Amino acid sequence: MSPGAGLKADFRAIKAIAQREIIRFLRAKSRIMASISMPLIWFCAFGLGLGSAFGVKYGDMGYAEFLAPGIIAMTVLFASTFSGMSIIVDKEFGILKELLVAPISRVSLVLGKLIGGMATSLIRALLITILFCIILDLDIGVLEFTGIMGIICLIAIGFGGLAIAIATQMESMEGFGLIVELVVMPIFFLSCAFFPIEKLPGWLSTVVILNPLTYGVDALRLIMVDAGNFTILHDISVLIFFDVVIVMFAAYLFSRG
Repeated sequence: MSPGAGLKADFRAIKAIAQREIIRFLRAKSRIMASISMPLIWFCAFGLGLGSAFGVKYGDMGYAEFLAPGIIAMTVLFASTFSGMSIIVDKEFGILKELLVAPISRVSLVLGKLIGGMATSLIRALLITILFCIILDLDIGVLEFTGIMGIICLIAIGFGGLAIAIATQMESMEGFGLIVELVVMPIFFLSCAFFPIEKLPGWLSTVVILNPLTYGVDALRLIMVDAGNFTILHDISVLIFFDVVIVMFAAYLFSRG
């Protein structure tokens, strides 16, 4: 096969795998409802409930406004990491074996899964962002909304790659779910989603700064409510670096597997 033909085959494979992931998501109505209801429950319980009950504020900003970008990042984090479960399903039904013997590169398989997971994460986050803008009466323009979608894609690619890396080493959905929860929950709670970095003790603030999700939350917060600890360029640079490293690592493990 010539290099040009091989490249075309890889692009077709990426498109087909990504479309398959999106169709599977759209056909599961329960997944769509859960992707909206769970973040709303978290937001109402903590942002509107505890924030109002205890009068929590972040400067002149209410806690609900401070929390909203963190809940959006949480939605993307959970959606992208649990999208890796499709690899376990494909393993159990023998679909992955058929994909691996196809005349396409292993990297194209990883990219197809990543783009499909990113697209489903984008759909979920888009719905939640629109709801939050309505509930909080946030004035988000087209440029800001485009920036939010871009940050969501960067978060989804990085943590989708992490999910693929984990899935390549697992043989059951139960084991994958346990490992992902063990990894995802500390990543979420040790970001700046619930609390500002400057209020934390020194050792904990160091952990938060080393967490890549922190920069996704900070970037969303800068765009949505004009409050953050870093510059938008710094946040995007860290997210891109994280994405590149994780995707290369996931492709390496996928190739070995």
